[in-house]
Amino acid sequence: MKTKLFLIAVISAFTFTSCEKCKDCEASYEFINGANEEDYDDLAVFLGYTSFQNFFNSTDSINQLNMEYCEDDLTDKQDYSEEYDDDGDGTNDIRYFFDCK
Repeated sequence: MKTKLFLIAVISAFTFTSCEKCKDCEASYEFINGANEEDYDDLAVFLGYTSFQNFFNSTDSINQLNMEYCEDDLTDKQDYSEEYDDDGDGTNDIRYFFDCK
């Protein structure tokens, strides 16, 4: 009887711990520290886009990153965060990250 209970416990533990945890992740950005979104929109319009959001979403290399990630790859994407000082004033203006759901 103890052997059967032990075997059931081992199989149950293996079953529940072997499930892959996956989420769909999408590259995203946010303006930080008071950065002016209109400045980014103006640049995008100058480049022929309707807005910075339109420019960001039309970039093929970014769109290729939008997919399902599992286990270690998911952890890497959830931990990813890069900030940039685009105007050179010493304060970061934009943060890129992955929004995983």
